[in-house]
Amino acid sequence: MEGRGTLEHPSGAMYEGDFKDNMYHGIGTYRFPDGTKYCNSKNRLEGDGKFIDSLGLVWTGGIHNKAAPGLKLKLHMYP
Repeated sequence: MEGRGTLEHPSGAMYEGDFKDNMYHGIGTYRFPDGTKYCNSKNRLEGDGKFIDSLGLVWTGGIHNKAAPGLKLKLHMYP
């Protein structure tokens, strides 16, 4: 598969984005059954991106080997 497309996993998780040589490649979005999603991932769940949890809180930073030690919560502070 080459180009853009959608892949749904048996778990209900879904990837929408770029594919190359039948692999996730480029920019895409993962959506999980609980409503969370990870955007801008360049290769599976790896690298810098934006994670939106089931409460709608936005986290930015990196994921490495399915761990997210670099994620930071984006705070909305109003005057």
